[in-house]
Amino acid sequence: MNSQTQHPAALPTLSWPGLDQLRNLQPHWYYAGLVNFGVMVFCLLAMTVDDRTLQGVSVWAKPMKFGLSIGVYYLTLVWFSQYLRPGTLSTRAGHWLVGIPLVAGMAEISYILVMAALGQASHYNFSSSFTITMYSLMGVGAVSMVAVLPWMAYLIGRYQPLHHPLIFAIVVGLVLTCVLGGGYGMYLSGNDNHWVEATRTDANGLWLFNWARDGGDLRVAHFFGMHAMHVFPLFALLLNRVLPDGTRSHTQLAILIGFICAYTAFSAITFTQALQGQPFMG
Repeated sequence: MNSQTQHPAALPTLSWPGLDQLRNLQPHWYYAGLVNFGVMVFCLLAMTVDDRTLQGVSVWAKPMKFGLSIGVYYLTLVWFSQYLRPGTLSTRAGHWLVGIPLVAGMAEISYILVMAALGQASHYNFSSSFTITMYSLMGVGAVSMVAVLPWMAYLIGRYQPLHHPLIFAIVVGLVLTCVLGGGYGMYLSGNDNHWVEATRTDANGLWLFNWARDGGDLRVAHFFGMHAMHVFPLFALLLNRVLPDGTRSHTQLAILIGFICAYTAFSAITFTQALQGQPFMG
């Protein structure tokens, strides 16, 4: 173990930083997150004046959800960046770590938004060579957004104490988001749609998510896989709040590991459920 690992510059903080602190940590990711939240708000407003639909729901539903999801992704990366060795993101490699998900995410939300405005599908749109190419490029971008996560996990784990519950949750969450979210996402993109023995419409889907209720939906497992990076650290913070002061790292870590195993198994079950044409919730 090197001296940097033994003596991190600051012990992990068991809290969510304020907005000013987030902005100062990584302004590019921070403002990209705000832009995506702005897209979400714009789409919510657009739904009230534009009654066009696509696959049974508003044309603005997809960019609204992606704006929320990508916005949370960026702000989560900002939060995690405080656990990197100071100056990491200012190096040449650090610029790549910042730039790859920044370009990929902003390009993706821009294309989804434009296609929504045109009343066309951004995903599984094979109507022209252009849409086929753009769908492939979105796939490359999505892969790159999860591929950088283990890289960030390695840098955090190398600098901070892995026995700390929050650090452990962040590192494992980043890796499993790549493995689970990325893996399920690649399987999703290899099909011509996300439904399995279900009606090919989102009209009667589960509220907000639009997941099929009369058959399998591959988006369910992808959703849970992608949000491991959020769920695990939040669970670690919750543990720190609800357990008595005398119950610290070792017990918290044991409970956390159990939760991670259960969550991983749960996401695998939802994937198997979808493959069998069964709805997540009827």
